[in-house]
Amino acid sequence: MPPSTLRARRDDPRALAKWLYSWLLVGAVSYALGMLAPLLILELGGTVLEVSLASLTYYASLTAGSIIWGWAADVVPRRRPPVIASAAGLALTPTAMALSGSIPGIIAWYAVGAFLYAALVVYLNLLVVETTDRGQWSENARRGFIYLVTGSAVGTALGLPSVALSGALPGLLRYAELSTAAGAAGAAILYAFVREPPMTLERRALLSFPNVFISRLTSLPLIFLSVPRLFDLKALGKRIRRIPGSELSVLTLANALFSASAQMFFTVYIPYEESVGLSEAQVLISFLYMSTVNALAAALLADELRRPSYRLASRGMGIRALGMLAAAAFSTFTVGPDALYASMLSFTFIAFAYTIITVTMNALLYASMVPGTRGRSLGAYSTAGSLSFMIGSLISGLIVRSFGYQLDFFASAATVMVAAAVVELYYGSSGSTAESIEVY
Repeated sequence: MPPSTLRARRDDPRALAKWLYSWLLVGAVSYALGMLAPLLILELGGTVLEVSLASLTYYASLTAGSIIWGWAADVVPRRRPPVIASAAGLALTPTAMALSGSIPGIIAWYAVGAFLYAALVVYLNLLVVETTDRGQWSENARRGFIYLVTGSAVGTALGLPSVALSGALPGLLRYAELSTAAGAAGAAILYAFVREPPMTLERRALLSFPNVFISRLTSLPLIFLSVPRLFDLKALGKRIRRIPGSELSVLTLANALFSASAQMFFTVYIPYEESVGLSEAQVLISFLYMSTVNALAAALLADELRRPSYRLASRGMGIRALGMLAAAAFSTFTVGPDALYASMLSFTFIAFAYTIITVTMNALLYASMVPGTRGRSLGAYSTAGSLSFMIGSLISGLIVRSFGYQLDFFASAATVMVAAAVVELYYGSSGSTAESIEVY
């Protein structure tokens, strides 16, 4: 093929969109990190509190990364170097974590992975707008989200053969190496297909396109267009205490409760499964099942979620609460293989509801933001969400240590039920404009 033809194809927007396939592998590495960290900590003799600390540190680093990389993307008009460097660094993180040999080392590398993942989310979502035709933005945003969700299933499946055949630590090391290989393939795709855009945009430009904005917030529920200020949080807190108040205040509270509930449940779930006698391979099977249900739900419900309504969010939260209540009930009497089946039943409800909730809540958020104050609103919303991730991670370990897994699972279900009630009570009386937004 003549060089001019090859160059023309690489510069064509449709060819540039091939880098979206990297989302599948980025999702695989990110999810593998989330599986490896608690499994390695427990294998080295760590407790549920140390797993909780690892999760808290991860979200603290994710928040810092969202702020720092977001600022860098606005200030430095380059895309290719940070994208390739962060993808390569993320690829190396699982193996570095597994080879660290200590719980502090695992936690540190877990935080590094979060920081690098934040960079990829910031830059790759910008590239959707900067390097593809406007007519393709909706489809590319949808594809990127589907690939990312599917990658979570791939990231779990990577570890099954090695853990099942090689045992604990050797199997986890091979799992980490396979994750690194997947990440390296993703970095290679980005190296081959990402080019510097003809014109770079500030992240604020994403606010003009609801489908791209919703896809960005779904892949990482934190957007900081500026460094959050204490004043914004205080003002937001006053509005929340006066509920029924503004739509943004209601959504911020509901999202914080939903996020805290998720962390209260999932931070300690792997320690719970091991405590009732499940092997590492069985743990991976249960999470592979959940990731598969999540990916299928995202694909099958795409048409239903094109124009979301608030009832989808509240009902999705109710379905998720049922799954958590089932886990609380099963945890009182199931052990061994029965605990695996019980986990899969609970995960059916929890995973099916996830995409419904996140896409709908993000559409509601977009509809609620007033032009001219969106940056400050997003900063307060994201900060509240970030704090809820960290608080949920920490409190879950403390509850389990003092009262056991059953109470923690019940508390997580109660928290998401309160979130559903907040959404239903507010929108039931005031209505919603989210139906006017086409997501995909």
